[in-house]
Amino acid sequence: MSADIDGLVSAAMLGSVAPNWEIVAFVVESTKIILHPSVVSGMPTDLVAVDLFSLRHDSLSNHVVKYGNKQIRLRGLRSAFSIWDGMVDAGASKHLYALPSVWAGTQGCYEDAYKPTSSKYKYPLGTAQILLAMLEAAGHAPKFFDRHYLPWLVANCDGGVSTYTKYGFNARIWWATMAGAVGPASLTEQVFRLVDTMRPHDFLDTVNALDRERQASGVQPWLNDDWNLAGADRGTLERALTWIHELTGWRDPVRGGISQLASWVEVPASGSGIVYVAGSNVVKPATEKAAIGSVMAANNAINANFYHGGFSGSRFNWVGGW
Repeated sequence: MSADIDGLVSAAMLGSVAPNWEIVAFVVESTKIILHPSVVSGMPTDLVAVDLFSLRHDSLSNHVVKYGNKQIRLRGLRSAFSIWDGMVDAGASKHLYALPSVWAGTQGCYEDAYKPTSSKYKYPLGTAQILLAMLEAAGHAPKFFDRHYLPWLVANCDGGVSTYTKYGFNARIWWATMAGAVGPASLTEQVFRLVDTMRPHDFLDTVNALDRERQASGVQPWLNDDWNLAGADRGTLERALTWIHELTGWRDPVRGGISQLASWVEVPASGSGIVYVAGSNVVKPATEKAAIGSVMAANNAINANFYHGGFSGSRFNWVGGW
């Protein structure tokens, strides 16, 4: 799973209804992986990627993973992305790819407003929101024993609350459709309505309420003011998972228990790569060979996807396993 709040909430939610599943690895950006000692010797064959995407195993993710049809001038790179897209399609016949971007045919190469399959209209929320809808649709809905923090926590994964207001032209279609598909009495509908009908200060009041509780208990922070993780070290992960476990009543999803995270092993990722597809750092002919190699190396990655926007431009990025 990814070592961010969306990954933690999604994995804990999934673990609450899948009693034999355990967290054994945290992927920390593109630099390191935190592992349970039992898997340090190599990647298991039965991994499930949560808030990550890999060609090697089942994946639950909110990211865009296919390049698409754009005919870029660099023929070698164009061919490499075509091969990558083909491998995604082939992988879907062997693995479970629970990815809205694949269902919608989203193309990472386009950001145009006139193309319905462009990244402008990609699934805009976190893994937690679509996972909740999928679990409910499959008849395995998690329990929401807490009605104060938990609905906001799920709603705001990957910045869902601010996304709903900033990108209403897209987010309001996706979220309402998810809620409608699951049903009017669903948890997905309740979370959607919470955000759809909120007053400007409602989420901020919830953030401040949790912070007052935390300060009164004398515990170091695990979430920042945006309700992202305050860090990706094992101490922060332990505090965040402990809070989620106690708040929700969901079972402890960590192999060996949350309290044993201090004994886990940090290892460097086996590699990483970035290929810019838009913006100031877009690939030039002189660097095409390196870009092709990076795209082809992603077939063994533990996480690979397209990222859109940002100061340096949109890009395809991947990080290797261990």
